[in-house]
Amino acid sequence: MTSPSAPVGSGFERALRSTLTAISVLMLAAYFVAVLLQVFYRYVLNDSIFWAEEFVRAAMVWGVMVASALVAASRNHIRVELLESWLPPAGRRAVVFAANSLSLAFCLILAYAGIELVNRTWFQLSPMLEIPKWWVYVAIPVGAGLEALLMLLTWRRDEGVRDAPLDPTL
Repeated sequence: MTSPSAPVGSGFERALRSTLTAISVLMLAAYFVAVLLQVFYRYVLNDSIFWAEEFVRAAMVWGVMVASALVAASRNHIRVELLESWLPPAGRRAVVFAANSLSLAFCLILAYAGIELVNRTWFQLSPMLEIPKWWVYVAIPVGAGLEALLMLLTWRRDEGVRDAPLDPTL
């Protein structure tokens, strides 16, 4: 028996979600520590860590893109449910299918645009860290691709919920 908060799905999906969760937590911890160090250096030592702001920005981009895939896997992206509440179950299924299709299309367009951005920044170096800028920007197509993959793996997960009557207080 699994707990209610345990991820449902194939072994591959569970492993992918666990890996992405670990990466997301590590990114959050890394930029949290970097911000704390920067504050300490600036206000206590009256100095500055020259690379901290750029590192935090890069880690946040990676963290957001990885976390967006996790949100897609748990089917928790923000959505307006007003139309769904007015429709019978068959109509709700159609609306959710359309919303999922549009979200998947957006992920694929974002992945393509991210690849174009990586191509444009291939030879540029970041000013402080002096790493290739594409290392930061590759998070966009990677995150969008992972989000699309997890959306496909969990596409039919919430069908039972859509058929259930909605909360009458909505």
